[in-house]
Amino acid sequence: MNFLKTHRHFLFFILFSTAIRLANITDSLFFTWDNGRDFFAVKQIVEGNLTLIGPTSGLHGFFLGPLWFYLGIPGYLLSGASPYGFSIAYILLGLTSLPLFWVISHKLFKNQQLAKLSAYVLSIIPGSIWGTIRVWNPLISIPLMSGVFLSLLKARESRLYLGLAFFLLGLTLQSEFAYAIFYSVVLFTLIPWIRKKFDIRDFLIAGFSFGSTLLPQIIFEIRHNFIMSNSLLKSMLGDNQEKITWAHHFSQRPSQLLMATKDLFIRGGSESIWPALILLLFIIVGFYVAINTNKFSKEKGSLFAWKLIAVLAILPYPFYLVWKGNNGYFFDYYLTSHFIFLAPLLIMGAVKIYHLNKIGKFKFKNYSKYFVVAMIGFFGAYCYQSLYVTTLKPINNAGLKTMDTAVSKIYTWIDVDKQNPGIIRIFTPNTQTEHYDAIVHWRANKMHRNIPITVKNDSDKYWYVLIEPDYQLEKRLNKWYAEVIGGGVRTRVEMVGDLRIESWIKKDFVENK
Repeated sequence: MNFLKTHRHFLFFILFSTAIRLANITDSLFFTWDNGRDFFAVKQIVEGNLTLIGPTSGLHGFFLGPLWFYLGIPGYLLSGASPYGFSIAYILLGLTSLPLFWVISHKLFKNQQLAKLSAYVLSIIPGSIWGTIRVWNPLISIPLMSGVFLSLLKARESRLYLGLAFFLLGLTLQSEFAYAIFYSVVLFTLIPWIRKKFDIRDFLIAGFSFGSTLLPQIIFEIRHNFIMSNSLLKSMLGDNQEKITWAHHFSQRPSQLLMATKDLFIRGGSESIWPALILLLFIIVGFYVAINTNKFSKEKGSLFAWKLIAVLAILPYPFYLVWKGNNGYFFDYYLTSHFIFLAPLLIMGAVKIYHLNKIGKFKFKNYSKYFVVAMIGFFGAYCYQSLYVTTLKPINNAGLKTMDTAVSKIYTWIDVDKQNPGIIRIFTPNTQTEHYDAIVHWRANKMHRNIPITVKNDSDKYWYVLIEPDYQLEKRLNKWYAEVIGGGVRTRVEMVGDLRIESWIKKDFVENK
């Protein structure tokens, strides 16, 4: 009981943060091509086909490390190859970041109320919620980068923690290469600052720890005649029609970075720009305080923590401004874990502005209490908006639950038509169907039946169609659809969320009947 009483605030934080993520998880679960690819990659590993490489990266010919695939094994096995259990197991990995949020906040803020506020902000902003329930490899960058920061704090006094920090950073490369790679280079050069001395052994420990995480890819390269290195070299030297010019790059990248950062805190279109600018002001002020104010705390550890978090917060942006990887395109998932470093600066900035106003630096001294009320209302409104669209009332008309319902309905039709195993044709906007295949295979195994065929021959009498709409490529859909339904008569059609399912019978067979 003493433990519960002592740690009641921490335990409530964990329970609350977990509940808002899992309350409506079946409704909010996505299941995309990435998930289907991962599902079958893990299936291959479970069946004994081990791999040294992981998911594809945004760099042509380069693969991430295999960590993400191997982390999926427990969920795959324990759930009986269920796409639901497979996905939720990954989400539970993401939830390991929650206690780290609490620790990070209390390392930064000595004031207990501010520390708790920081932890809750880290937990409930949109980027945090979506980052931990959207199942794809950037998800694990959240607990990994949290671990990197906490390890670096202890690395000042311990070489062991320095090694741990760079080991976790190396693992983050396997989560999101286009994010961790920038930290890898800069933090390695900052080791003397982190350790407060220059010692070659520190560099050796960091290099060995970081390099050990690359061992699977190195072995893969040696075994396959450096295929990744050669492919990367060819892509950099050869002509690329998708390459974006520097003029276009510099005209687009600042706004891309701003919008990606905004979405970590506030979801929405143009109407969310002005509140986002207020948050940006807080972050800028917080950054200034972190790097300039030595009077913030008498404890040197706290000073180092704030300077470190300021470095980690600003570091990716100048690199992204000139980085033209992935054919020059920028995707917001690069910043999946970056809210970890921005949110405390936001709180610091708001607190600093409040204190400056309170001591009369601004002309609104008499309105300090109204400032506090306004800020609570401001943050509360957008936190509620975040919770509403992510957990309270998620709109997910083509998520895992919808996909599973559509596939199950097709199986019902197959049974009514007495087909075994049946033929299912699936259309998706990007032509990839592994995510639907995973559900089809799982349902077939649960029903102890043969897995349906995905290729239709002219002699087939019955077949079934599942269409995921793609209004941008309607011509391709029309061409595919015309080919699939040729010589047939539609017997059923039904909408399941945004998905359309149909059953067809061969025209000649109907006439003969």
